[in-house]
Formats: sequence, C-alpha cells, structure tokens
Amino acid sequence: MKKALIYAIGAVIMWGTMATMSKLLQGSMDSLTVLFYTCFFATVILFIYNGAKGRLRALKNLPVKVIIRMAAIGSLGVFFYNLLFYLGSARMPAQQAMVVNDLWPALIIVFSCFILGERMTFAKAVAVILSFIGIIVVVTNGNFRDFHFESMAGIIFCLMDAVCYALYSVLGKRETYDKGLAVLVAYASGTVFALIGSLVFGDFSLPEGKQFIGLIYNGIFCNALPYLLWAFALDNGNTAVIANLAYLAPFVSLIVTHFVLGEEITVWSVLGLVLIVSGILLQLKNGASASEKA
Repeated sequence: MKKALIYAIGAVIMWGTMATMSKLLQGSMDSLTVLFYTCFFATVILFIYNGAKGRLRALKNLPVKVIIRMAAIGSLGVFFYNLLFYLGSARMPAQQAMVVNDLWPALIIVFSCFILGERMTFAKAVAVILSFIGIIVVVTNGNFRDFHFESMAGIIFCLMDAVCYALYSVLGKRETYDKGLAVLVAYASGTVFALIGSLVFGDFSLPEGKQFIGLIYNGIFCNALPYLLWAFALDNGNTAVIANLAYLAPFVSLIVTHFVLGEEITVWSVLGLVLIVSGILLQLKNGASASEKA
C-alpha cells in the first residue's frame, strides 16, 4: 500500500500542472494539434521505458484482440479524456475546468461498486463529500452565492472527460495485461487518432520555440509519467483510497496557476486544502483499518 501511495502522489503532483499548461498551449494551437504532439512525445517516452524494461517483445506476442482491448480502454483515458479536457478548459477558467474534471475520482468509487463489486462504505462517502466541498471552497474563495460557471459547453466537456477517465481506471484495473504496455498502446493509438483529427478537423501546424518545449513537458510530465504511476498505484492499492488522493491535484494546480498565471492564493484556499486533506486522511485511515482486519 505504501508503494501505491507514493506512485499516486507523484502522479497527482504532475497532473496539478496540467490545467495551466493546457491553457498556455491552447493560446496558440488548436486542441487536436496540442493533443497530437502531447500523445506523440508521451509515446516516445513510453516506448523507451518499455524497451528498457524488455517488454516490447511481450507486445509482439500478445493476441490481436488483447491489443485492440488495450487500445479501446486506453482511448477513454488518453484520447477522449485529454481532448474533452482541452475543449473544456479552452472555454472556461482553468480552476473551474479543474474542479469539474476532478469529479472523476468520485466516479471511480461509484463505478468500482457497480463494475468491480467493491463496497461503498460510509467513510468513503464522507471522504468524497469532504474533498469535493474543499475543492468548491478553493475555487469560490468561500463565496458560494456567486459560484457559477461561465460556459455550459465547458462544463459538459469536463464532465464527459471525468466519466471517460473514471471508466478507464476501473476497466483497466479489471484487466490482467501489463499496464506499462497498455499505456504505451493507449498513447500510440491516441497519436494516430489525434493526427487524423487534426488534419481533417483542426488546424495542424508545426510547433515553434516555447510551444515545442511546452508540448514536450505536457507529453512527458502531464501525461506519460503520471499515467504510468497512476496505473501502478491502482494496481497495488485500494481503489477508493487511491482515488481520493486525486483531490490534491486542484491544490497543486492552485499553486502552479499562482506562480505562472498570477492567480491569488487566499485564506479560503488554505481552508479548502484542510477539508481536502481531511477527506483524504479519513479514507486512508479507513483503508488502513480495513487492511489490518483482512
């Protein structure tokens, strides 16, 4: 369980930079083009990683139906998740997009009950509620009466990406294939889908200067590495416990947007963090107690 927590925390920190990076990149490139380069750079890193681990030979020996299943499930967590998030964040403030997007950890717990047969406990429910309230406090700065979203289209896109990633996480946990190879196949598929989409529906262009550096960062540190870490965390830990850790991502995002985009960190942000961490600690304590009884 300790190793799973380390993996999950690492993934959350990297994901915390995603909202800011996507906002910066989409200022000069369309969503499909950003997604293509992101998936491409992620695929390169994952190919090198799996090659160093000697796993590429295993990929050649996998049945075609297994590879297709990898690509199908992977498309939920890579192509559709990222594309929908980019479309959503382009239509609303980064912090609002992040809070709607972060419904996916709660959806993981719900889907795990229906798909994996995991039990919904009172502690799990309270942890999710506390964490979500904390996120709302962070985003609204305690002004609940003025809590609103600027774009309904943005809300829908971010809600859909939350559903996609939750399904990806839960369905992937049920599979027995190598998760490192699965993520590689997912990003390779996403590269092809995004390139086709960009050429047909987008405005494909070559990156320049800072765009190139941003796309490399986005591909490696916002995608390839955290996806690997998250898959390993889910494989080695309790789904509900790991899912709740994702609620730290908005706080990391808050810090990043403060230093990069100049957004102010207020006392309400600190209060929100306390609520978020309280929910996480409650679930961790509950998960630890359940492990001791098992």
